[in-house]
Amino acid sequence: MTTQDQEIKEFLSKGLSFEEHLLKIGVLIRNQSKEVYSYNLLDARLTLISIYFHLINWKSNIPGITNQQISERLELIAAFFQRTYLVETAISEGQYFKAAAMLKQNIEIVTRIRELREGLAKNAKVPNVKNSPKGMNIFYSQLNDIAHISKPELYSLFLEKLSIGSFIGASPFPTTNTEVARNLYELHIWLLFEMVRELMILFTEMYGDLTNEDEFIKALNFLDGVIGLLKGIGIKFEKRINN
Repeated sequence: MTTQDQEIKEFLSKGLSFEEHLLKIGVLIRNQSKEVYSYNLLDARLTLISIYFHLINWKSNIPGITNQQISERLELIAAFFQRTYLVETAISEGQYFKAAAMLKQNIEIVTRIRELREGLAKNAKVPNVKNSPKGMNIFYSQLNDIAHISKPELYSLFLEKLSIGSFIGASPFPTTNTEVARNLYELHIWLLFEMVRELMILFTEMYGDLTNEDEFIKALNFLDGVIGLLKGIGIKFEKRINN
C-alpha cells in the first residue's frame, strides 16, 4: 500500500468512525427511550402492526369492489405502514427532526384518506388538516415548526451541546429528550390506530359486512386489546369501523 493509499484509508476511516459512533449513541438513546414508553405502548404498537399484516394477508389476492378512490386509499395505507420501522427508529434513537417530518407527513396521509372517503379530497392539493382526526391538527402545527426548522429555540431540545473552552456549539450527535420521545411515540401509536381503523373501514366497503368473519372478528378483538392497553395509561381512542 502506498503512502497516498494509506492517507486515503485513514481519512475515510473518520467517516466510518462517525457513523459507528452514531449507531452506538442510537442504541443508548433507544434504551433510555424505552424506559419511558411503558410496556403498554410497546405492546400496542406491535399489536397494531400485526393487525394490519393479518388483514392484508387475509384478503391477499381476493378481489373486492374497487375504484380509483379505493385504490388510492389502499396505496396510501401501504405507504404509511412501509415506513413504520423508520418512524420508530427516528423517535427512539433521538432523531427528532427526522421523526417530526415523517410524523407530519403521516398526518397528511391519514387526512388524505379521510378526505377521499368523505369526498373532500382535492387533486394535487395538500390535505387540509382540519379534516384530520379531531385534535390531530394541533400536533400537526407543532410538528410543522420542527420539520421546517422555523423556531431556532427548538434546536437545543434535540441536539447535544458541544463545549470547547468558552465556545458553546452543537454536536452532530443526537441526545436524549425522553419527554419529546414519549410524546412523539404516543402520536405514532395514535396514527397507527387510525390507519388500522381506516383499513377496516375500507375492507367493509370492498368486501361487504365482515362482522361475522372469523378473521375480521380476530382483528377486532385485538384492536379492543389495544384500546384496553392505552386506556390503562390514560389514552382513549374510540373504535369505529362504520364511518
